[in-house]
Amino acid sequence: MHPQFVGTRSNTCQGLSSLLDRQMPDYRETDEPVLVALAVNGDRDALEALLRRFYGPLRAFVTPLVGPSHADDALQEIALIIFQNLRYLRHPAAFRAWAFRLASRRAFRYLKRETPWNRLETDPDVIASLPAPEPQLEALEPGLLATIEQVSPASRAVLLLHYQEHLSIEETALVLDIPVGTAKSRLAYGVSVLRKLIGQKGTL
Repeated sequence: MHPQFVGTRSNTCQGLSSLLDRQMPDYRETDEPVLVALAVNGDRDALEALLRRFYGPLRAFVTPLVGPSHADDALQEIALIIFQNLRYLRHPAAFRAWAFRLASRRAFRYLKRETPWNRLETDPDVIASLPAPEPQLEALEPGLLATIEQVSPASRAVLLLHYQEHLSIEETALVLDIPVGTAKSRLAYGVSVLRKLIGQKGTL
């Protein structure tokens, strides 16, 4: 397990971190559902391999949401939650969406003070004034995600899952536990804000 992914603030975290010191099977070529199934059935080496595999994507998702100063703490907690709850996952193929859902919920706990953004993006008048297309991955202009920290957290999560993690709008809505229409509106809102910001900088 990545040394920054699991901390040492509790005995459980210490136990997880100690996995790094052991020799483990090479799971690099193992399909994800198989790896999840092994981990669910108590294979600790498979669990470590699984968390290593998802460390990068989860960090890339969480850091723009909570900021670099909170990312390590959030990732610690996400790893612990995955460890504690993996046995309840019924369908190994659903692990990716499940893990990102846990990550999004944990990230938003750090952002409770930003509720005005959430109210803005669920306001019926605001939503009605925005188009709600489903942009294709290749339609996002280069450089837009570079300013994503200036977009509200609700739209930021949709943008990251759709463009960075390549999830469909339906998958993104499922991960964030929101209606598909809301996901589309937040996506359109976020893209419009990013384009405005980039345009103001004269880079488009």
